[in-house]
Amino acid sequence: MQEDDLKKLLEEQRKQAIDPLAKTRAINAALAEFNALHSAANPQQQSAEPASQKTQKKFQGFFNWLRLTSSSRTDNRSEDMFYANQKWVLGGIATACVAVFGVMVSLYNPVLKVPGEPFGASNTIELRKPETPAPAFSDDERRQVAEPAKEVYEEEVRVSGLKDQLQNSIEIKRDAGKVADAISAEDIGALPDTSLSESLQRAEGFAAPPATRAKRESDAIAQTRTQSLSVNSTDKLGKVLTSPARTDVIPPTGYHEEGRDRFEHFETNPIKLTAEEPVSTFSIDVDTASYSFVRRQLNSGVLPQKDAVRLEEMVNYFNYDYPVPDDKPVPFKPTLTVLPSPWHADKKLIHIGIKGYALQEQPKSNLVFLLDVSGSMNSPDKLPLVKQSMNLLLSKLRPDDTVAIAVYAGAAGAVLEPTKVAEKQKILNALNSLQAGGSTAGAQGIKLAYQLAENAFQKDAVNRIILATDGDFNVGITNREELKGFVERQRDKGIFLSVLGFGAGNYHDQLMQNLAQNGNGVAAYIDTLSEAQKVLVTEASSTLFPIAKDVKIQVEFNPATVSEYRLLGYETRKLNREDFNNDAVDAGEIGAGHSVTAIYEITPKGSGATLIDASRYAKTSSDTNNSNEYGFLKIRYKLPSETTSKLITQVIPTTQSGIEQKQLQEAEFAASVAGFAQLLKNGRYTGDWKYEDAINLAQANKGNDEYGYRTEFVQLIRKAMTASKM
Repeated sequence: MQEDDLKKLLEEQRKQAIDPLAKTRAINAALAEFNALHSAANPQQQSAEPASQKTQKKFQGFFNWLRLTSSSRTDNRSEDMFYANQKWVLGGIATACVAVFGVMVSLYNPVLKVPGEPFGASNTIELRKPETPAPAFSDDERRQVAEPAKEVYEEEVRVSGLKDQLQNSIEIKRDAGKVADAISAEDIGALPDTSLSESLQRAEGFAAPPATRAKRESDAIAQTRTQSLSVNSTDKLGKVLTSPARTDVIPPTGYHEEGRDRFEHFETNPIKLTAEEPVSTFSIDVDTASYSFVRRQLNSGVLPQKDAVRLEEMVNYFNYDYPVPDDKPVPFKPTLTVLPSPWHADKKLIHIGIKGYALQEQPKSNLVFLLDVSGSMNSPDKLPLVKQSMNLLLSKLRPDDTVAIAVYAGAAGAVLEPTKVAEKQKILNALNSLQAGGSTAGAQGIKLAYQLAENAFQKDAVNRIILATDGDFNVGITNREELKGFVERQRDKGIFLSVLGFGAGNYHDQLMQNLAQNGNGVAAYIDTLSEAQKVLVTEASSTLFPIAKDVKIQVEFNPATVSEYRLLGYETRKLNREDFNNDAVDAGEIGAGHSVTAIYEITPKGSGATLIDASRYAKTSSDTNNSNEYGFLKIRYKLPSETTSKLITQVIPTTQSGIEQKQLQEAEFAASVAGFAQLLKNGRYTGDWKYEDAINLAQANKGNDEYGYRTEFVQLIRKAMTASKM
């Protein structure tokens, strides 16, 4: 018999009709036989269980496929093969599920941690948010997200024009230690056209609870966007600036990299022997970034990096009540005070103070806000605080002043053409449209900002670019010296540059300092909304409106009365002796109402505190002329619109009579700040002087502390006493 014949025979048997009565009788007989056998085998259980449970079929046959059955069954063998195939299908599905679960576990990222709301900031820089789906992660992106970094979390305090209260947060984790005192806001464009509330309150960050981190990490891993930068073209620009942008991973909101803050290394000024090097020359410095950064670190419970402590910026953070000139053609006059050194009884301090006159009428302004919107700015104390700070500055400008907004992140774009401040809501809406995302291409942004400023240039106005960034210029700059040279050339055209630093963790201070110095501007660090109020509102005139530029100081000490001297601070502002009379050499500028302080520590002749031995073979001067002078002070400066410098001179006397108590009080408070900065740096020349001594000296000379800055300084000294080292 062939196989085909067998199949036909089986098919015919299947087609035969089954007698229903015979089927019923067979089933009943089988059940009766089963019950009889079951009763005989389990007589006790039969009597104990109810009759209803004997025939219960709830799970009958559920695990039938696991039972051992006879291989001599006579029913349809093709059905057996069908069910066997089904088992392999189910097993394959189970294996696939296990594989998918393993892949998900391997992609889990324990590094990036997202605080607060789900991470969903758009990576598009334009006035309208594009509605495009987020692409899947590539392998390169997963590796970027998995880059190791420590993080801190900050609770965001939202400031609304319709709300009168600020939300407080708890203190940040000490050992996470880079963030303190940050205030961020809801969309500023939604606010009414009024100034921000004067009631400013600081809020401190907190570490995210471990219980909430797992979900945030899994949410963050799915977030990525393709950057597509839209640039508004204008007739003035004559073209649309676009550039292809790469897909980039945006750090989650509140993410901070720790330990990447960069500062220029410098050695503390040494003691100089007057007989060998009697002349000291340096450029003034009106920057205050160092003090604000040090404050942030101390508020976080850690001591700052030593290179972050620049003594002159610590001292110049405070406003001093120095006398101003009566004659406006002279922008300032020097105030000299000689007082005992607080940390060495046999030495003296020579305190030099200058203060610019205040403007009677605010000049016109042509400003360009150059804002960093790269991925590193995606933190409450960065881009949101930038928006608030610019809003504060708008409240100090005149209605006919112009403001433009340029951004950079992978490519540069003009978000707002030069617009009158009278259209404040339009400016705020443009600010509100910005979101962080992408890599940083700072050089492109600076060039675009200068182009905007040049197109709206006003000869009788202050033309200035205000750069707001965390300093993370990591893409797009091939030659930083070339960038600084570009800023210098634009400065000569009358367009100045000021730099505002934000955030911590990857703060690049050195480049920002150099750009501000070469651009005849100020470098400030904004760590809180209160600091933005100080820099951009209270001291707006000194920040924006210069009254003198290229200001240099030179002191010649008298070897007959001074054995040794040491300049406190200004290590990064030193000049050669010949640079003082060279008008081509750039130096710092002074704004309206700005005060600048410089301090020398001297060892008077015969005091017994000399550290450098006299030369055995050098000539001993027998000239006793000018024995009543410690030295001779010279100051050079240029008026903002001039290219030739002017000279101011004054003798530094050995004895002073008729010093006002106010003048002595200001000098001693400055000395307390200088001493504290030296203790933070290394305390190399302060001897046994302690933090407690700095507190006592500052407390005794706080004077009229209108804004509470000097009181806050005393509290910072106390925090330094308990702060941990980095």
